[in-house]
Amino acid sequence: MIRSKPAAFILPAVLCIAGYWFFSEPSVNSWKIVNNPPRAAGPVVAFGDSLTAGFGSGGPGRDYPAVLSSLIGREVVNLGVNGDTVAKAFERIGELEALSPSMVILFLGGNDFLRRANLNESFAALREMVKRIQSGGTLVFLVGIEGLPLLAPVEKRYFEAAKTTGAVLVPDILRDILGNESLMSDGIHPNGEGYRIMAGRIAKVMRPYLR
Repeated sequence: MIRSKPAAFILPAVLCIAGYWFFSEPSVNSWKIVNNPPRAAGPVVAFGDSLTAGFGSGGPGRDYPAVLSSLIGREVVNLGVNGDTVAKAFERIGELEALSPSMVILFLGGNDFLRRANLNESFAALREMVKRIQSGGTLVFLVGIEGLPLLAPVEKRYFEAAKTTGAVLVPDILRDILGNESLMSDGIHPNGEGYRIMAGRIAKVMRPYLR
């Protein structure tokens, strides 16, 4: 029997579509978010390295947590420390837990990339950090970045970390900032305008979760 041309083309097309939906990644933040709404009643806290501390911003009030505070109408406690790796930040997590934060913006990993740390270990620790913060009833926003110069892209690692822990992902925070001289204070850190853009991106992701 000779198969008709339409039938010969329809079956492969259906199989391709089915395969796409079966194997494709879920969209950003389509997974179940843990602690939405938060069970903890403390402040919003930004926890991270120099990109949270505001290195290169040009002065107080120009770091992203300060700008974010004005955008969402809530105090944002800045617990950023210059030079922190994921492991170093984990050592001071008690400072964060003492605040019983309702929401935490977790922004780490840049120094791990720069120092060529074992990224499998770094992201395993980052996932463990997210889970520990969540255990106190906190809603976690995980800030992701693309690979820094000379390093492989790592955005997928943040995506997987957020998906597997139920954190909210803020993807590719330095998009069009990194490498743009008008938005950078040096080769790594944004200037005040760059931090303002970062704050706006984080605020946009946070707003649906604010009560």
